[in-house]
Amino acid sequence: MDRTRKRSQRFDLRRLLAFPVLRADREKPSPSPTEGELLFELTGENPGNLLFGRFDPGEVLSRLARAGILEGISRRGIPDPLLRLECEDPADQRVSLYSGAASRDRLLFEARMELCRFHPRKAIGPFTEENSFRMLIIHWLGLSHPDRPFTVDRPRLPGQQRPGLGLMPQCLELLRGLGRELALDGVLDVPDHFHAALFYSRAFRFLEPGCEGRFQAMVRTLKGIPLALASEAVELGCLVDPVTGEPVQWEAAEQVLPVRGPLRRHLLSSGYRVLRDQAFSAFRGTVDWDDYREKIAMKKSSGNTP
Repeated sequence: MDRTRKRSQRFDLRRLLAFPVLRADREKPSPSPTEGELLFELTGENPGNLLFGRFDPGEVLSRLARAGILEGISRRGIPDPLLRLECEDPADQRVSLYSGAASRDRLLFEARMELCRFHPRKAIGPFTEENSFRMLIIHWLGLSHPDRPFTVDRPRLPGQQRPGLGLMPQCLELLRGLGRELALDGVLDVPDHFHAALFYSRAFRFLEPGCEGRFQAMVRTLKGIPLALASEAVELGCLVDPVTGEPVQWEAAEQVLPVRGPLRRHLLSSGYRVLRDQAFSAFRGTVDWDDYREKIAMKKSSGNTP
């Protein structure tokens, strides 16, 4: 099959009508899309290696600076990070900052994102599986300091390879800015650990009110426990139902930063709050510290604890 035919097969009129500047019901006017944006949105091609077919390296650095990420990295002793964009694949728009050399062991910041139409997996509030939202999906967002070790005060969190940079508020500001510029309905992440959801919760809410209530109840139960300890207790299944003794499993679910429209109204609605509060009140949990100590001892004996 030749290249022209492949391109025509990828073209979808529904994607064209969904493009923000062409929507009759848009809430605010959007600037005219560039040729690169249209090519990226409609055919999935990105010959210029621009972020979302729109932002060149200088423009990406400008947005990282505006969000405070570059200043934050500079305050940590790295004044001139190296930027790399890997944006050929629309489903994996990758922005990376490195200290010195562009190698994984020198990685400071990495965001892997996808701009797409999102459909709920099931009916949620006013939405059904037929609803469609223009969403920025966060497949991975990582911050790390390549030259600092873990310490007693800043221990390793589950899944961490290196200590973080403490720049999550700045990352959230970056996502908010992209949400406005790209005329998104929202930004979506599926946190794989309790602590990740806690970091995102400064601006994100779980799409399902029951998940939000359950999460907030877990935060209440674990309040006052050092974050690394709390997250590891959840990871190891040591947060348990006090009645049944069964572990309270971490359930991966969509967590959303709402930007505009029906999605934002839903997450701020009284109906959402009622269901969230019901789930919050229904949750029961406690940490089984005896089980925790046993599992940590087993990890140490097997050599799995650094």
